[in-house]
Amino acid sequence: MWLKGLNSEGNDPHMMNTKGAATILAALLLLLASVPLASAYKGHQLSRAEVVDFTLIDQDNSNFTFSQSLSDVHVIAFVFTRCPDVCPVITQSLKLVQDGLSESDAREVKFVSITVDPEYDTPEQLKSFTEHHGVSWTHLTGDREVLDTVYNSFGIIVEQEVIEAHIANEDPTVTYVDVHGNSSEMMFASSGWAINEMIAEEANWTFNASYIQGSHIVSGINGIDSPADFSWNWTSYVYDETAMVWQKSTLGIDSVEDIESSNLLWAPSTVNVSEKSAPPLDNNAPTLEIVYPDNTTENHTLESEFNAYHLTKGAFSSVGMNTSFDSGLNNSHILTSIDDVDNPSNESWTWTLYSWNKTSSAWEEPQLGLDDIVDPGYIAWAPNTTNTSEIPMPESLRPKDPMAAQVCNGHGWEMGSGKSKHCMCDEGYEWPEGDMLSCVSVNEEESEYTVGHSTITFIMDGMKPKIAWTGDSWAADDFRADLEQVIDSQTSASSSSSVPGMTFLLTVSGITFAAAFIRIGATNEQDEA
Repeated sequence: MWLKGLNSEGNDPHMMNTKGAATILAALLLLLASVPLASAYKGHQLSRAEVVDFTLIDQDNSNFTFSQSLSDVHVIAFVFTRCPDVCPVITQSLKLVQDGLSESDAREVKFVSITVDPEYDTPEQLKSFTEHHGVSWTHLTGDREVLDTVYNSFGIIVEQEVIEAHIANEDPTVTYVDVHGNSSEMMFASSGWAINEMIAEEANWTFNASYIQGSHIVSGINGIDSPADFSWNWTSYVYDETAMVWQKSTLGIDSVEDIESSNLLWAPSTVNVSEKSAPPLDNNAPTLEIVYPDNTTENHTLESEFNAYHLTKGAFSSVGMNTSFDSGLNNSHILTSIDDVDNPSNESWTWTLYSWNKTSSAWEEPQLGLDDIVDPGYIAWAPNTTNTSEIPMPESLRPKDPMAAQVCNGHGWEMGSGKSKHCMCDEGYEWPEGDMLSCVSVNEEESEYTVGHSTITFIMDGMKPKIAWTGDSWAADDFRADLEQVIDSQTSASSSSSVPGMTFLLTVSGITFAAAFIRIGATNEQDEA
C-alpha cells in the first residue's frame, strides 16, 4: 500500500515534507540566535572585567561593601563636594534620571557616588552635600589607599592637580549689585597699589591719589604734596631681589603684580634711591618705605592677614570706584558707601555683605565681620533689600553652555562690564597685545589627563562596568534609556533561568530532527521489509 505514496521520482512526499519542516525550523532557530537581543546604547558600551570588591564609608558613617549590595544594577559617579561646576551638574542630572524611573525600575537600581577628595569629603561633609542637593543615595569616602584601588579598578585617573585646579584656582572676586539692580563682578587687583593701601592703612599713613586711565597717580603722602611747579613728583619703586636694587616702576605702581613678596618704596623723583638699603627679605611679608624730601624715612611691614576688607577695598579700587568705611568695635570696618552712594539716612536700606557658600551654592550673610573673614573667596555687596537669588553666581562657577558663543577664545571667562570688561585667561594663556577680551597660548606645557576625575559615570551590570557616560552635558532622558535597557536585560536574564534558552531549543530541535530521520528511516525499513 505504501507504494501509492511515491511520486514520479519514486520519493515519499510525506518524508520530504517532514525533512523540509525540520530544516526550516532549524534555520529559523539559528537566525533567531544570531539576532542581537538589545538595541544600541546611547552611551559608550564597554567590555570590561569585573571591578574589585571594595568597602567604603557612606554619609551615615556606615560601611558599604559593593558585592553585598542587593541590587544587580548600579550607577556609579565620581565626584567631590568642593567641585564648583561639573559635580553639582552631574548630581542634579542623576537626580533627574532617578526621579524619572518607574517604581519597579527604581527598585532594581542603586545609585552610588564616590569621592575623589577623601581628605576633605568626610561622612559629615557628604551628608551636608546630599541634604543640600536633595538626594539620598549612597555617597562614599574612605582611606586614600582603598580609594586608589577603586579608581584603578574602574580605570579612571584621579590627579590631585585636577582637584586643586578647581579649588585653588579660584581667585577671589567681589560681585556688586547697585541700587538699580545692575550687577558686575570685580577681581581683587593683584597690584602694588592694593598692597600699598593695605600697608598705608595699617601704618596710619595717608596717600592723596587720583585714578587716571587705569593707574593711580600719587600727589601727596602724609601731608607732603609734590610741588605745583613739577620740580619733583612722588615716584614708586619696587625692590628687585635678583639684581638687589630698587627699580622704578615705569608703568606705575598698579603694574606691580607679585604683591605677596612686594617691597615698595615712594620717594621724590629727585632722590637717588640707589643709595637706599635693601628691605628685610627674611619674613616674606610685603613692606613699604617712604623717603621724604629731607631724606628722612618711614617703613612698615604688613602684619594683618588678607581678609574681606582688603578684598572689598582692592576690588573696587581696581576699577576706580570709591568706597567709604566707618570704624566699629575693635577698629573693625563697616562699609558705608560704594561708588559715592551712601547708606540712606532714613535707614531704608544698607550696604550688606554676602559670601558664597560652596556647599549650598548660594549667597548668604556671613556670621563673621568684614575683617574676620580671612582668605575670602567670593563675596558680594548689595542693598539689604536685594533678594539673594537675584545676585549672580560668580562667573567662574557658572556651568559652561556648549552651545553658547565662545568668549576669551574658549580659554577663560569674562570679568567686569563695560570698558572694564576683560578676560580672566586660563593658566598657560594671556591677553594678546592690545586685546583684553582674547586669550592666546603662551606656549607653556599643559597637563594632560586621560580621564578627568569627574568626567565619567558608569552603569554597572553586576560587578562589570557596562555603559560609560563622559562629561556632564548628557541628557537625563538618554542616560535613563540606557539604564532602563540594562535593567530590562537583568530582568530578562532572571526570567530565562526558568525558561528553555536558545541553546536548549537548538539542541532539542536537533534531536527532534534526527529522531524524525530515524523514525522515518525506521518506518521505511520496516515497510521495505
